[in-house]
Amino acid sequence: MPYGAFAPTVPLGAERLGRGRQWAVVRHAIENAADTGRALWLCGEPGVGKTVLLHQAGELAAAHGLRVLGVCGAEAERDIPFAALHQLLWPLTRHADGISQRGRAVLRRALELETGPPVPSYTVSAAAVELLDRVARTRPLLVAVDDLHWADASSAEVLRFLQRRVASLPVVMVATAWQEALDRLDPTGAEVLTVGPLGAEQARTLLAEAHPGLSAPARERVLREAVGNPLALVELPSRLDALERGGRLPLPDYLPLGERLERVFARRVASLRPAARFTLLLCALAGPEESARLVAEAAAAADAGDAAAHLATAQRLGLVHVEDQRVRFRHPLVRSSLVRGADGAERRRAHRAWAAVLRPGEARQVAHLAEATAAPDESVAAALVAVAAATEARGGDLEAALFHARAAALSEDPARRGGRLVTAACAAARGNHTGLAARLLDQAVAHGVPADSRDVLDFTQALVRFHADGDVGPAVALLPALLDRLPGRESELWLPALFLLVLAAGFTADPEVWAAVEARAAEAGEIVRLGCDAWHDPARRAHGGHARLGAVLDTLPDEVGTAETWLLLWAAAGLDAVGDHAPLWRRMVDQYPYATQALAEAVSAYDDYLRGHWDRCLERSRAAAAVVRARGSEFNAAVYSYKAAYVTAARGDRQAVEDLVRDLRPWATERGLTFLVHRLRALQAACALALGDYETAYGHAAALTPPGLLPAGVSQFHLVFLDLVESALHTGRTAEARRHVAAGRAAGMDRISPHHRFVLRAAEAMVSEDVDAACTAVHTLPGSAVWPFERARLRLHHGAWLRRRGRRAEARVHLAAAQQAFAGLGAGPWRERAGEELRVNDAPGPAAAPRAPVAALTPQELRIARLVAAGLSNRDIGARLQLSPRTVASHLYKVYPKLQVTTRAGVARALTRAGTA
Repeated sequence: MPYGAFAPTVPLGAERLGRGRQWAVVRHAIENAADTGRALWLCGEPGVGKTVLLHQAGELAAAHGLRVLGVCGAEAERDIPFAALHQLLWPLTRHADGISQRGRAVLRRALELETGPPVPSYTVSAAAVELLDRVARTRPLLVAVDDLHWADASSAEVLRFLQRRVASLPVVMVATAWQEALDRLDPTGAEVLTVGPLGAEQARTLLAEAHPGLSAPARERVLREAVGNPLALVELPSRLDALERGGRLPLPDYLPLGERLERVFARRVASLRPAARFTLLLCALAGPEESARLVAEAAAAADAGDAAAHLATAQRLGLVHVEDQRVRFRHPLVRSSLVRGADGAERRRAHRAWAAVLRPGEARQVAHLAEATAAPDESVAAALVAVAAATEARGGDLEAALFHARAAALSEDPARRGGRLVTAACAAARGNHTGLAARLLDQAVAHGVPADSRDVLDFTQALVRFHADGDVGPAVALLPALLDRLPGRESELWLPALFLLVLAAGFTADPEVWAAVEARAAEAGEIVRLGCDAWHDPARRAHGGHARLGAVLDTLPDEVGTAETWLLLWAAAGLDAVGDHAPLWRRMVDQYPYATQALAEAVSAYDDYLRGHWDRCLERSRAAAAVVRARGSEFNAAVYSYKAAYVTAARGDRQAVEDLVRDLRPWATERGLTFLVHRLRALQAACALALGDYETAYGHAAALTPPGLLPAGVSQFHLVFLDLVESALHTGRTAEARRHVAAGRAAGMDRISPHHRFVLRAAEAMVSEDVDAACTAVHTLPGSAVWPFERARLRLHHGAWLRRRGRRAEARVHLAAAQQAFAGLGAGPWRERAGEELRVNDAPGPAAAPRAPVAALTPQELRIARLVAAGLSNRDIGARLQLSPRTVASHLYKVYPKLQVTTRAGVARALTRAGTA
């Protein structure tokens, strides 16, 4: 096979190895590749058999007429941009004439087939998919990616781009990855299939097939030590001699597994002669499937003898496989043991050999040259800086950071070393690798930062502290002065620094920080002004914001700067307009995938909530939180956590909301992140409203936006607007509800965005004298279906109003529609409330004369009344309904006059007479 690092030792089928479920999914994808594409990840621990499945997928694909393309990630090539992409696309280069001229040029530059000006990284992804699409239209493709976790970041971004779009192509992508690497990988667009250890019977079958002569004691010992790991089952007995395998000698006291399994390979490597071991070290440092010819050239450069003979010896020992002049290791652990087992001098000698045979100045050659250099060397450091700059221009921020850091380590001048460390930290921060950036900054400060790097240092410190721990202090203290020092938009640093200050202002709601932003907004242009208006004081400044955003987006150039992309996404989120321009955001985000992905994921999760894709919101938010937390960004993790809580709050999961408030509110309060504190209170209001705890909901909502007041410091005031109005109506505060609606109308809330308009119209309908006519007008409002949650709430209010007036047939239409919408959202408490209204509505009796006074009760009041009739105390009722005893008492205060009773026993009698007890 033309890919994979570990060829299967025994030809057992997937079903016999207990992989029937995973194999069925893979097989179905391959068999239907011509009709629809699919991306699958096979994830599990090293040696668990993922690559065996990948090989079988390749064989099946070939049998079905698919073209098979292979990629194998390599730890040694993780710092080489587009190394894995080169493996994928090299066999297709002769088909490149059929794609656009721009696509050909982009790919040739990315694959280093020609020189030219730097290109944005998104164009590499787009060109790669264009080429694959063209090839697949004549013959479907299987893209087999082994060891995705070792792929270089640039290639991994291209593969992520492909897997997000593969459904529309006749392409199946199957990738293997270590389970422990999932937190730092992005499975968006792919189905993750976990490949776990073998079951007891499957493990016995594999061991018997691989080692039929193994004695019973040896077999049981190996089964016990292997714990279902297929690689261990195959490899461990092979290290035993014939007497041990036959049970004539006791087994060693200790059999390696996991890290111990690596030692098995290390012993095999140790059995080689030094020259052969060095040749394998060359292969290990070169990455997978290196040309045997090139390995021979490197061996000759190091005077290491006959490389072909050494590789033949290694193949006999089962360490490598040489086919079609390509060298592949049987397992990554072989490569790891070779590198770890070699001393520093031997590794440097191997790196020097590679540097001697590769093209001078290319990324791989410079990386080998750097690793071959033990002492500071300015010429090598300068070469690394040049490679870092080229890498950065292609969007490889993380690799650029590593190149800059290595250049710093080899710098002869201490001041230059500090400056390069600052540059490395800035690149890492832009790439959303906050933890790495923080470590590099600490090193830079320890070495000393030269004056010409102070601006980058100030910006990077502010960015890192903000994202690492939500600390806005450095941004507030450093950025205004930095912006004044920089030559305006002529500086590449000016707009990113201004956006960071905008974020600090938005999250702190600090008037002084906003003043610092406003003082520079005029120079920044419409994009910055739009973001400020959407977040600073939208009730008074964001009128026409949705139209202004559309006008800006209509005039954007093909390539948009990173900071402009951030600002536009930020403004779109403030105007609830992300989903209105989804294709454009995808194109813009793909230009700068590292720097923009966190923000794009956050605003997309929020948009998913607004537009009713609640499960996707949860999945996106929780997965992204894990990724950014692993990269050292507690701030972004907090943002994703509260985005997910939009859904849990609306679904009435009070425990989840209170847990988040308990964990996040002190953290946000200590850092002055007023926006987060406000959002947490809004979540509490939404959750209480979902549970029918109207008094608590009103308290939280009114604390944010008092009735009749839209404070400037509450940027997303509209998200709690309807909650305040609805909870006020349920608690008898009709005047307060109408005062708040009047404030929204006076502020021109409906002129901000379509969502703001819908929220205001829904609230107006709820407080109208003629609820039926007002709600009917809102139901038919163009675009109202875009906001399914608020629309369902309005239908519930409308239906309940009709039901209380005996208009049962009309009420049923709206109540049933609300119940169905809530069920689709997974909003259980809301669905139950609509169902309760339906049950009361459909209860037997004269349609024109509802059984007053029971019919006047709200569904929550009726639930409480029934529990009172059953003899429960207020505390017991509160525990059952997740309400406070005080809230139960508040409801009962309204129940008594409606039922025309004065005691709890009177409640029971009234319900019995009405037949609803």
